[in-house]
Amino acid sequence: MRKLLREQFGAEVDLQFFTSGKGRIYVYRDSECPIKGKAGIYFGKMEKDGLRLSIEGSFIVGRVAKKSVLEIDQEKAMRWLAGEDIEANVEGFWILKWGQYFLGCGKGDGRVLRNYVPKDRRIRLD
Repeated sequence: MRKLLREQFGAEVDLQFFTSGKGRIYVYRDSECPIKGKAGIYFGKMEKDGLRLSIEGSFIVGRVAKKSVLEIDQEKAMRWLAGEDIEANVEGFWILKWGQYFLGCGKGDGRVLRNYVPKDRRIRLD
């Protein structure tokens, strides 16, 4: 996992990883005692073409990432938090950042960055 984080995001983190049977990855510190299946914070999911970070995973990695971080403006940030895909000329998994906030991880195809914000965590734009 550490090698993948270095390759994909240029990031080094001092955490322990636990992978569930469904490919979900959780993180915890050495001093914590993991309980099988319920350990730590949901960090992300292994996809066939890379690691897709959760919102929390994006915050943990984004602070130390040296690549694959896309800074966006407020208008795009609000659309992202509402669950919309946004236009971006990037490919692969990228962390989104607005100001000091990390908003999650999306997957780009060179035109659009696909949104993975869970429905229950989206904001409403009225």
